[in-house]
Amino acid sequence: MNLRNPTLLLLCFLILSGCRTIDKETVKTAKMTPAEFSVADTDGDGKLTKKEAAKHQHREALAEFDLDDDGKISAAEWAAARPSAGENDPHFNALDKNSDGTIEEDEAILFITEHVSFSDQFRKLDQNGDFSLHWEEIDAGVPGSLSVTLFSIHPDA
Repeated sequence: MNLRNPTLLLLCFLILSGCRTIDKETVKTAKMTPAEFSVADTDGDGKLTKKEAAKHQHREALAEFDLDDDGKISAAEWAAARPSAGENDPHFNALDKNSDGTIEEDEAILFITEHVSFSDQFRKLDQNGDFSLHWEEIDAGVPGSLSVTLFSIHPDA
């Protein structure tokens, strides 16, 4: 199937948008595994910065919402994930800082790291106060407490 064809792409979005559900209980109880921690620790220093944790959360969400697998969220993909918002959602436009019609990884990470719920949870998990999370802090923390993505919170919240 050619997903570069706009008609087919729109049809896929319409079909898939009706199939998406996010089980909030699963998100709240999901625990990061040591393997996921290693993947999220992009510089390999044994700890996660806010940016690394946010990047990991964003990439996890992309697997479900980035329908054309280009690493970005288009207005159509946003509308498919948030059908009630539609394609001209002002929240999408606010997140698309460079106004190129997509939410790129750096824009998503900026939003996530600046969001109060993510920052608060990060601070709570950071038991030694070094502004990074070690595996022991993640493992001892509340499951799924850093599960913040573009799609799990309202942009104005």
